[in-house]
Formats: sequence, C-alpha cells, structure tokens
Amino acid sequence: MSNTRCPRSNRRSTVWLAATGLAIASLAGISAHSVKSRANPTLATAFVSSPSAGTDAPIPIAWAGADTGLKVTCFNTANTSPARPDNPLWPRVTAIGFELPGQLSGFRLVSPAAGWTLEEDVEAPLDGATVTLDFAIVAPVNPMGRSIIGNPHQLLGLPPGQARPGERFCVSGPFPTGPAIEQILNGVVVRFHGVHPGGPSIDFGVWDNAARAIPLFP
Repeated sequence: MSNTRCPRSNRRSTVWLAATGLAIASLAGISAHSVKSRANPTLATAFVSSPSAGTDAPIPIAWAGADTGLKVTCFNTANTSPARPDNPLWPRVTAIGFELPGQLSGFRLVSPAAGWTLEEDVEAPLDGATVTLDFAIVAPVNPMGRSIIGNPHQLLGLPPGQARPGERFCVSGPFPTGPAIEQILNGVVVRFHGVHPGGPSIDFGVWDNAARAIPLFP
C-alpha cells in the first residue's frame, strides 16, 4: 500500500450485498480466506481468518450502557508463502488492508501494540486500477521491505512459511452493522515484500475467490 490518501465517493451499504452475494451464500462452511498475489499466485500467499468460526461478529463498544457506534473486530493472518530458495526470510507480509462498504473513518489498532501502525484511506494498485482501502495495518518499511525506524536490518512484518492461524490483529472502529467478520474479510488486501531477489518486488494479493471483484465497492 502506498501512503497516499485521497477522498472517496460515497458508496451505499447495499453494494455490500450486491458485490458479495455469492460469498455470503457460501459462508456457512467457511472459516478463513485464502489470499493469493495477483502477480505471483504461487510465490506469495496468505491465510486470513476470523478468531474461531465463520459466524464470529464484531463486538459492539458501549459506554454507560449506550452504543458508541464502534465495534472491535479481530482476525488472524498467516504468511503461508513458501520461503525464497535464496533467502528463507522472504517474502514477508508487510500490510493487511480492507475495503469496506460506505465511507468510514475512525479506525484504531488495538493489538498488537508494537511493530505495526494503522493508516486510513490507503491506496493499493490492483489489476491496473487504484483501490482505496478504508484502513490498513502496516509494518513501517521502505520500498525494499526494510525497517524505516530503529535498526534498518531488523525485518518487520510476517515471515514466510507460517502455520495457520498466524498472528492476531484487533481493530476498533465504525465497522458496518450486520456482516460477520468472515464477510468483512472478503475485502482484504495483503501486501507482500521481497517476492523475488533484488529490487522492491512488491506484490498485492486478494481473496482467491471468483466473488472478489476489484474494486469490491466501486
């Protein structure tokens, strides 16, 4: 994901059902999303899942008994990419972002507390188009995938070859009412660094399913 921020046009929440009807109909037996790079689907892969089952829902946040309009959503991410033959520390997952219905803001990273930041209105190039993600959890790295804070040789993000379910992330914010976490994960976009030796080698992956239109919410 780039750090460029841009305004988005308003999008009606009904688009959620139109764009994900096939996925919603088949959610009963789904408890995870397999993600594949659009450019290198066998070299850069990830596994994104709700905490326990496909029926998990975001948890509403109340204050003094009143609904704040905010919810907490947790999900797991594993970098299932095969390690590069020349360097088993790469490729790495360096960002996990989401397309959501509507025009939303006010998201905050709850956990993990270190090693990641949350950015809103993040642009991701997908299939020749620029898709604006509502938010992305980002490891602070440069175009080469190296840390931009502290030790430049420190490797951030998720390493390859991780076992499922991977690392747990929790985010608070104005998540839409109704969809289960697995439906929210339909709009996941994962950034990979270091897929090939030399150069930035940045790839972007999405849910490997015919129901995943790009963009998901035009």
